This record gives sequence, C-alpha cells and structure tokens, in this order.
Amino acid sequence: MHKNVLPPLLLLAELLAALPSAQAQDTAAIDQVTVVGSRARNRTVFDSTVPIDRFGAREVENALSSGEVGAALQALSPSINFPRIESSGASDSVRGVQLRGLAPDQVLVLINGKRRHASAVLDTESSFAGTVPVDVNAIPPGAIDHIEILRDGAGAQYGSDAVAGVINIVLKQQRSGGSASVSYGANHTDFKPTDEKKTDGQTKIVNADYGVPLGDAGFFRFGAESRSRNPTQRAGFSDAGWTSWNYTPADQALDGKVVFKSGDSQSLNNYLFYNALLPLSDGVDLYSFATANKRKSDGSAYFRYPGDPSNVEAVYPKGYRPVTHGDASDLSVVAGVRIASGGWNWDLSARHGSNIFNYDVNNSLNASLGAQSPSSFHLATFDYRQNALNADVTRELDWGVPVNLAVGAEFSRETYVSSPGDAASYAAGPFTDAPPGAQAGPGLRPQDVFDGSRNLRSVYADIESDLTKQLLVGAAARYSDYSDFGNASTGKLSARYKFTDDFLLRGSVSNSFRAPALVQTGFRFSTLNFNSDGTGLQTASLLPASDPLARAFGAQNLKPEKSTNLSLGLAWKPARNTSFTLDGYRIKIKDRITRTSDLQSDAATAYLAGIGRSDIQSVAYLANLLDTTTTGLDAVLNHDLSFAGGKLDLNAALNLNKTRIDSVHQSSAALAKIDPDLTVLTNESLFRIRNASPKNKLVLSADWQAAQWSLLARATRFGALKDFSYDDEAPVEDGVHIQRFAAVWTLDLEAQYKLTKQLTLAVGADNLLDRYPQRVRETNNATYGGALPYNFINPIGVNGAYFYGRLRYTF
Repeated sequence: MHKNVLPPLLLLAELLAALPSAQAQDTAAIDQVTVVGSRARNRTVFDSTVPIDRFGAREVENALSSGEVGAALQALSPSINFPRIESSGASDSVRGVQLRGLAPDQVLVLINGKRRHASAVLDTESSFAGTVPVDVNAIPPGAIDHIEILRDGAGAQYGSDAVAGVINIVLKQQRSGGSASVSYGANHTDFKPTDEKKTDGQTKIVNADYGVPLGDAGFFRFGAESRSRNPTQRAGFSDAGWTSWNYTPADQALDGKVVFKSGDSQSLNNYLFYNALLPLSDGVDLYSFATANKRKSDGSAYFRYPGDPSNVEAVYPKGYRPVTHGDASDLSVVAGVRIASGGWNWDLSARHGSNIFNYDVNNSLNASLGAQSPSSFHLATFDYRQNALNADVTRELDWGVPVNLAVGAEFSRETYVSSPGDAASYAAGPFTDAPPGAQAGPGLRPQDVFDGSRNLRSVYADIESDLTKQLLVGAAARYSDYSDFGNASTGKLSARYKFTDDFLLRGSVSNSFRAPALVQTGFRFSTLNFNSDGTGLQTASLLPASDPLARAFGAQNLKPEKSTNLSLGLAWKPARNTSFTLDGYRIKIKDRITRTSDLQSDAATAYLAGIGRSDIQSVAYLANLLDTTTTGLDAVLNHDLSFAGGKLDLNAALNLNKTRIDSVHQSSAALAKIDPDLTVLTNESLFRIRNASPKNKLVLSADWQAAQWSLLARATRFGALKDFSYDDEAPVEDGVHIQRFAAVWTLDLEAQYKLTKQLTLAVGADNLLDRYPQRVRETNNATYGGALPYNFINPIGVNGAYFYGRLRYTF
C-alpha cells in the first residue's frame, strides 16, 4: 500500500506545483492559526511541530448533511472512523469515534480548548467493547465554527486520554448576525438481501443561531437545533427458527420472514448552546460557553421466537422483538476569566459536565413471571458528572532566544452513580423453567448498583522556543495524581526544522497515559449475545472488576494504560498554494484495558448454577489484558486554484495503520479452577482487536466556490477489513475462521445555489452510488440464518444512499 499510493501523491504534488494559476491565490487555507497543539498564540498548521488538521466552517457544514458530528468527523479526516453499530442496545444511542485505529476512549475531545466529559454508558458490544467514549453526537452541530485535529500523543499537554491525539471543536463566535436552516433527507436504497427498494431514515433538521455584540469586542452567540430521524431497517429474510430452544411449528412458520432489526435507530435530538465573551476592562475578559443535548433513541434487540423459553405464548403468540429506549441528557458549562497583566496571560476557569442515561425497554417481558409479566420495564439509570477548576498561565520570555512558557494546574472531581431498574426487570418469578429478568435486560438489581467518586490533581509545564530562525523546539511535562489509581508523570519533546520557508521536518517523542474511566470501574449490565460457536444466544453478564463473581473468574483491579508515541514527518509547500505533509507514527500501549471474551463453557455454566446464578450463562469483565503497537502513516495534499470563474480547493488525504498485539495476559489461576480450558480472550476476540479498523482510508475532495454556485465532491475509500466468521468452511487465519471484506468506495456530492444574497439552497447525496460493505458469507451461523447480512464493523455503514436538501438563511 505504501509503495502503491505515496509515489502518486508526491508526483501529484509536483504537478500541482507547476500549475500557473496556483501562484495567484492567498495562503489562508494553509497557514490557519490553531488553538490546539501549542500554547503559543500565533502557531499555524504548517509550522507546528506535530501534524494538525483544521477544517473550516464551510467544510464542517458540508460534512454535517445527516446532522451527526461523528459522521462529519469521519467524512473530513482519513484518520477518523465512526463505526455504526446496529442491533446492540445502548450502543445504538451512544457512539464514539476512533483516531488512528485506536479505541474511542484513547482520543481526547476538547470544546474551545477545554476538556469534554465522557458518556455515562460503557460500550458493551462493539469492536472496542469496554470503552467509555465521549458522545460527540451530543455536541450541537449548528454550534460548530471549525474543527482542529491534533494527530499526535499529547498526554503531557492535555492529560489522560490523549493517546492517539486530540479533537478540538471550536464554537461559533461571530459578534452579530445570525443564520437559520432547515433540511430534510432520507435513505433511498436498493437493498439486495430482500430485493426491494427502500426509503427510510427520514431526517428533519431545524437550527438557528444569532450573535449579540457585548461592548466593543465582546459577543453572546446562542442557538438551538432539533433533529429527528426515522429508523432504517437492513435485516434480511431469516431462517433462524432453529435457534429457538424448542423449534416449534410456530417458530418454523417464521422462517423466510424479516423478524430481526438491523440499521440505525429512531432518534430525536434537541440542542441548545451559547458562546460568550465580555470584556470588563483593558486586559480582563470574562468568557463562558455551554452546550446541552436531550436525546431519545431506540435500540434493536434480537427477536424472541414463539416457542423459546424466553417467550410466553399467551402474551406473544407470534414471538416478539424487544425495543430498548435510551433517554440521555447531556450538559456542559464552562466559565472563566482571562487576564493579561505585566506580560503574563492568566486563564482561570471552572467547568461542569454531566451525562445521564435512562435505559428502558418495551415490547418485552419477564418470562419467569408468566402471563402476568409487564411488557415495559425501566432497566437502569447511569449518571456521570465531572466538575473541574483550571488555572493556565502563559508568558513570552526572552532568554537570549524567544521562549513561550506555559504552566498550569487542574483539580477535578468525578462522580458516577447507577440506579436499579424496576423490580420486575430483574425478578426471578415462579416459572423456574424460564429465564428470569426482562428480555433485552435484565434490569440492574439494587445490590449491583454503584456509587463512586474520585479526585484528580495535576500540574504541567510547557515551553516552546524558536532557538534559531529554522529550529523550533518544545518540551512539556505533566504530573497527575488520582485518588483511586495513584499518580502518573508524562513528558513530550518535539522539534521542527525549516530547511527553507517552504520545507520542514518535524518530529516528537512522548509518553501518555489513560486512567481507567470511573464508569469502567462501576458499570455492570447483562445482555443477550451469541454463544461461543454462534449457534445460539445466551445471557452474558458484564461485571466490574471489583465484583466477587468477576474475581472468581480471575478479575483484578484495573490500572492505567501507559503509552509511548513516536512521530516523524515533513511539510512542504512546493508552490504558494500547494501543501503536502507526510507523517509516520508508532504508538505502543501497555496494559490496554479490554473487555474479556464471554467466559462460557459447560463447566462455567455448572459453576454458575452451583452458586445460584443460573440466570446468566457467561461472565465478562474489564482487565488490563493487552500490550499493542500501532504503526501508521498520514499523507495530506492540499491545492487551491482559480477555476471557471471561482476558486477550486483540491484535497487528497490518506491514512495507513496497523495494530500488532505484542503480548496477551491470558493466565488466570482463578479461572483455571472453574475451567482450565477457558482463556480470558479467545482467538476470535484477539483477531477482531487486530483487524477491527480498515488498514487504510483515502479521502479525495474537490470544492468549487463561485459567486452564486458552489459544488463539492468527496470520494472516500475504506480499505479492506477482516473479521472472524462463524462459518466452519471459511478460511483459517491465526487459529480462527475468518472472512475478508473487500475495500469499498463511497461518493458524496453537494451543490449550493444562492437564491438571494442571504438565502442558499443546497441539495446533495451521501454515498450517492448506494454502496454497501461486502456481504457476510451466507451460512446460518455467519448471518444468523440470513437475518444479519452485513458485518457492522465497516465504517461505511449499512444504510445505503442518503439524499437531502437544505435551505439556509443568513441575517
């Protein structure tokens, strides 16, 4: 891949440099000043010591066609993927982004340079199960001015989680005027598994924002947005009646029908935001910003067949599919003061972040209660909150050479509380031949709730200096002390050398850490999942490592992940309006926190029954199980030129990455006592960790803007993927049956026309050519009887083409 792709990119850079029209343009797109990556206030993308992407307001708006910030990030950056999980309960509601192929909680998210809080829900079923991502879709899309992505380890600069890099979302701050827009879109697709044309996923978005001047330089920008989305259905005809325990005639009668659900959930999002700056006097500014999101969304559970013990035929004579409901409330508020005095620049701030997730289910039942069972249940409430105080001080010094000094401190307190479900959601009723608890649950029991907190104290120092006109060096160090996990020290050295004003080399070496999220220490839930050979479903209980049952299966206290990051790259402007960057990286992570495989066997089932836990068939927990190394390469080529009476921006961006497992901590004396043949991670789990992301991703875009018209075309190639297969006839690799999924291209188009100076009409399509991932091998075990024809790990998703129109009015 390296030898096939990079030489053409270099040749293309030289050809673009030769275009005469390139000399006539300004260099604003190349030399944008950034907030992230450096505390020197005049640092630009091109002359930084580390790779930074900056996507402006127009690019962000074009990428937000569906209204999802996660999907926009994936469309903009080849280093980011946004897997679209389906049929997975809470993961339908909360989705995280990946940077450089690493887990969603190994990328730090900032808003206006301030840390964003994480979700209250632990990802239980995706390729990165056990992670606690930031819910980027809780950030109001209409509030975003531009996005910066730092592609480098930054733990010494920003603290925990900045292992793969940092995403900084900057909110709108225009002092006056406003905008309002309304858009409507829907998926329209040729769905091959059922041979039908589908139109679904209808999405309506309405937003508005407005700016009010405060004094001579201040502002108060505020806005609101509402987005509603209908579900998509991408399940196939299934012959899965054989999965029912009894395989009754009523079960068999459903063969050949669509009874499962796959695709996006139904959701309703309402957002509010503000961003404000109030100058009090010369050198003293108050500032504050806030975002709020209220989301209601559905999740898809597996179908329960009429004759299965999980059903009561008097209640559901034709079987049923439970529908989970997530009701999430997300709030972030930051307030502070900036003071410039005597050459010192102070930034004192306080922030609050909270994420509350209420989890319910309807169209369900607790079969052990028989026909008297309710059909709707409250399963649990998860409540995460973070409060913090920050002090940051910068000063430009003259130590014979100019030095930018930054020092700071932070204190934060986190709390996490889980609350139980309805009594009927976890009850073991009188019908002992039926599984207890609500289906698509069971609910959280009172004895299993968690109420925990922790404090964090950290200090840092950061210096950056142009030692010569050519050489820029930087150094950063941070000390953090967690009340529950001890302390950690991190550092970073970076340098950039300009051979000419248009060509430079850059590199960095750093170490980072990721403390276990508080949610990871206390989250527990049970879900219905495939058993070890994919021939049926079982109730799997995910337990915190401190739980006595988890301890019996070998769990130990979690400890922080530690990582080292090396990067080396170049930046080149072969012409005034052409830039090319190439950056290689290696990220080594030690003690990576991972969800164990479902620890299930006949011996494990017998052990659970013997201790009175016959309500579950397998146990899983989080543990520091892996040491991994991720290596990769990023290449970005930009070029601007005059074309057809307007300006044409061309971009090509490529990411290559590969994750290698260096060691696996499989041994457990406690687990061996239950079943000596069980391993903490199966070969299938290890294979997915190595191959859960495309090894390469290429984004090509062309954006033409003229006085009245503008056109955008973006082609994205998601590289080939591999995943384990339940098909016994599939090829074997690393001890497991696997399937290779071919690379897939997707094409996005958008056209804008200014009806008046203030009113703009946009029409477009995402995935215009209606592309899908390669289908899963058609065997019963691999597709669950045809019900799930597509593998969910491919970031292109399974929804097909999406067409939309948008009207935007500025005033």
